[in-house]
Amino acid sequence: MDRFLVYEDDLGLRINSASQELFSRLSKVDVEELGMPEHCLYYFKVSHSKRLFFSIETSAHILYRSINMTGKLTGDIVLMDYGAGVGTLFLLAKMIGCRKVIYNDHLEEWKQSAELVANAIDVHVDHYITGDIDACLDELERLQITCDIVTSRNVIEHIYKLDKFYSAIRHKQPTAIVFSSTTANKSNPAVVVKHRMWHRKWEKVYRGKRVVMIERQSPGMAAHRKEKLARATRGLAAEDLNEAIDTFRKNGHVPDTQEFGSNTCDPENGVWAENLLSMKRYRQLIDEQQFTVSFAPGFWDTHYKRSYMNVAARWLNKIIAKNSKFAMRLAPFIYVVAKPKV
Repeated sequence: MDRFLVYEDDLGLRINSASQELFSRLSKVDVEELGMPEHCLYYFKVSHSKRLFFSIETSAHILYRSINMTGKLTGDIVLMDYGAGVGTLFLLAKMIGCRKVIYNDHLEEWKQSAELVANAIDVHVDHYITGDIDACLDELERLQITCDIVTSRNVIEHIYKLDKFYSAIRHKQPTAIVFSSTTANKSNPAVVVKHRMWHRKWEKVYRGKRVVMIERQSPGMAAHRKEKLARATRGLAAEDLNEAIDTFRKNGHVPDTQEFGSNTCDPENGVWAENLLSMKRYRQLIDEQQFTVSFAPGFWDTHYKRSYMNVAARWLNKIIAKNSKFAMRLAPFIYVVAKPKV
């Protein structure tokens, strides 16, 4: 089997060994028999089972990078996998011997599905928490848990109020490094094109939802006015959308949402359809007075079924690894790291 990490230090060897064991255990699990809800099962099969090596490999790299940043031994690390869904990061964190591992997702069915997988491979996570960031941080406070690392994989591009997310962590977990990865890499032109196509697709759905919400809040509004307001409120949800509807009804003013570009979110819950942000915008939202913000390029999967794709991926990874000026433009995902300032 290929190595999950090439690093030969103690941490690298520990993570690589645990990654191989996790791969072996998950490969033997019949996920169809675990009793997951259909949508959770589908996600696990598509995003993890069918790309198991890459799933564990990305988790391994996140753990290696983030633990090294703390300067602590693995056995002293308290880590929370935020928005973990049915992934592999929290499982691997526990298998490498982190002192305490906390799983989080905002929905109960995802938490239950994650537990089913963990139990099936005999991995026992310390705490499972459901809820958004505020509920999660409150529960950590109740449990008197202080995290060294709050990590996530493909989550931050969905969070509605990213500035509040980081400020909440800084307030309640002031020493935690927030280490995230996201496939919404605005530095990569191909990623930008793909995401803008997704945005157009989802905006048709979300604009329709906004029309319904406008009608519910302002019954009897003329159809052309509803459509005008729906088009002008792209990227707004919940209270922000309600406020925009009230303002429009009172004085006809529409909000300026140009800052969102093609980005769009579900108006009912604020979940972004892959929010595509520049590094400059991330720095603004994270608040560089509170955190030292840095970015790094990710890498391509080299375990596709088609050999020519793996050849191309290895070639791209060599260029990325040289940390050339093209690295961020070629990377399929990026790391977004916020280290709290003392």
